[in-house]
Amino acid sequence: MDSQLEPRNFFGILHNYYVRRILPFIVAFFAFEFIEVICTAVWARKEINLDVPDVAYSAWTVALQTLVVFLHWIIPYLIFLAALPRSRHGGKIDKTVTYIFFAIFVGTSVFAEVAELFFWDEFAARFNFIAVDYLVYTTEVVGNIYQSYPIIPIVGGIVLLAVAVTFFLRKQLVSNLAPRFAVRASVLISAIVLCIVAFFTVDLSQAEGSGNRYNDELSKNGVYSLFSAFLHNELSYNDFYPTLSAGTLTKKIREEYSSQAGVKFVNANGDDIRREVVPAGTPKKLNVMLVLMESMGDEFLHGHRGGKILTPNLDKLSREGIYFSQCYSTGTRSVRGIEAVSTSIPPLPGMSIVRRDGNEGIETIGTFFREKGYATRWVYGGFGVFDNMNYFFANNGFEIVDRSNFADDEITHTTIWGVCDEDLFKRAIKEADKSFSAGTPFLNFVFTTSNHRPYAYPDGKIDIPSKTGREGVVKYADFSVGELLRLARERPWFDDTLFVFVADHCSSSAGRKELNPEKHYIPLIFYSPKNFAPQKIDFPISQIDALPTLLGLLNFNYTASFYGQDALAQGYRPRTFISNYQAIGFRRGDDFLIMKPVKETLLYRGNATEPEAFHGDAPLAEAETAISYYQHAANWRKWLKEKPAKNLDKK
Repeated sequence: MDSQLEPRNFFGILHNYYVRRILPFIVAFFAFEFIEVICTAVWARKEINLDVPDVAYSAWTVALQTLVVFLHWIIPYLIFLAALPRSRHGGKIDKTVTYIFFAIFVGTSVFAEVAELFFWDEFAARFNFIAVDYLVYTTEVVGNIYQSYPIIPIVGGIVLLAVAVTFFLRKQLVSNLAPRFAVRASVLISAIVLCIVAFFTVDLSQAEGSGNRYNDELSKNGVYSLFSAFLHNELSYNDFYPTLSAGTLTKKIREEYSSQAGVKFVNANGDDIRREVVPAGTPKKLNVMLVLMESMGDEFLHGHRGGKILTPNLDKLSREGIYFSQCYSTGTRSVRGIEAVSTSIPPLPGMSIVRRDGNEGIETIGTFFREKGYATRWVYGGFGVFDNMNYFFANNGFEIVDRSNFADDEITHTTIWGVCDEDLFKRAIKEADKSFSAGTPFLNFVFTTSNHRPYAYPDGKIDIPSKTGREGVVKYADFSVGELLRLARERPWFDDTLFVFVADHCSSSAGRKELNPEKHYIPLIFYSPKNFAPQKIDFPISQIDALPTLLGLLNFNYTASFYGQDALAQGYRPRTFISNYQAIGFRRGDDFLIMKPVKETLLYRGNATEPEAFHGDAPLAEAETAISYYQHAANWRKWLKEKPAKNLDKK
């Protein structure tokens, strides 16, 4: 056919040229997304709401987001078609570029859908901030995926599928018919304009609000959700969340700390919450071995998992130490656990402070112990560049010991995440020995990695084979805790050491609501048999209370601006904080509040499954308390850096 010929009207051009050439892209893209959504819906069939209006709305929102993603995907090809001379349409260059682009388009699209299924298996969610973080740290993430899944056969299958689909549709993909450049340019410009309009009118929040988190997640296109998370990784609290007036904010936040014994505000007026804590007892200058345990949710302890005893060592420690049976993690990522334990701050929307700019020289657990003359070390079995951990700790008073500091003969087993927990604990013991020999008390902040996919650990240690699932790696992680204490008991510093065991988060936080407090139970155990009698505390506390409770047990005098409280001090009022990136929660008693953009608050009273929703500044007393915590903490760069803590009893 003569490439100069074309229909006489615009719609004829669309039908004979663009529909012919672009239709295979559209059909393939939407078909792959449809198949993935159906697979995920079947996976979550017990949790989703199948009411016709909810299903119809989910179908509409996921289709709209998929269309937006497709428009962005196809623009490079539209640029090629616009730039290709009319005489070359249907020729060798046209065919070569079109076939290659379509094969890449198909392969990448299928790969994204398969990756979404893997992500859903781990997090029961579409791509979100976690996926953004993972894209930054490709070495660990790609290694973890490679060790956890049969990647080579999967990728090979995707490549074969892309080639087969391209071959099958090769005649449909190319046309000799070529509209004038003005027409092709108009189509390209129209697609770009639609993308710009979509940027301002289509928002991920349109897929939320059904009251069922699973329905909300199924309403999203994964790639669209990924880029939305990338663009909104740190949200302005004052712009997007309920706020209080300055006077009310100061009054509510100060009320939270006024009831505790031995606490005095440094400044009588203003919104500065720096407090001088003067305990009645004599300071106990004990060594501290703080172990942050990867994914060790409380659901694994005490036979909670179907009566299976997976954690005999932690179960024993909970009976012999000070055990908080209702501690709540603040988030779903390790950096949230690190943030909560080291800085005692509520989980602000977006990413953790560990990952944010301006996190140098702030009050952390290292501030207080270093000023007491302690050697403070961050001991991690992986490479601490991951999640910015080394930078954060190195710039906040810690000596860094990570995998790069391990000698070859110190490593018996590794995964992509790091050395096994036994190797890590042996190195922590070695660092403690070094401090003891120098006559220096120590704080070793130790972060484990074994309890993570690919669920691999040394053979012959426990009665569950390696790489068989979560229960095996949980049991191995607990076994390693037992080995840590066995080795420590042989040391002269054991009796003068306080061991702290706390999880970073649970293994899964998925539930029907956007935030599910029952999926944030983690163990918190303080163990020093020569210094503290066993005690079980059953009222709820937050992960951010671990640091002030530790300082309280040691009877340290200090001045601080952190937001946690000593859970063992007189006047402590239980409340907990949890988050999931954009949604932030506060619980006191039976009432649970969730705050979301834009200035939306959901209140679940008692055991209610449906929330009470209201927009704007929340009128309820407990809602004001929740807002006061988050709104004040949002200015952390001022409060945690402006006036560093000064301890009153010098070493």
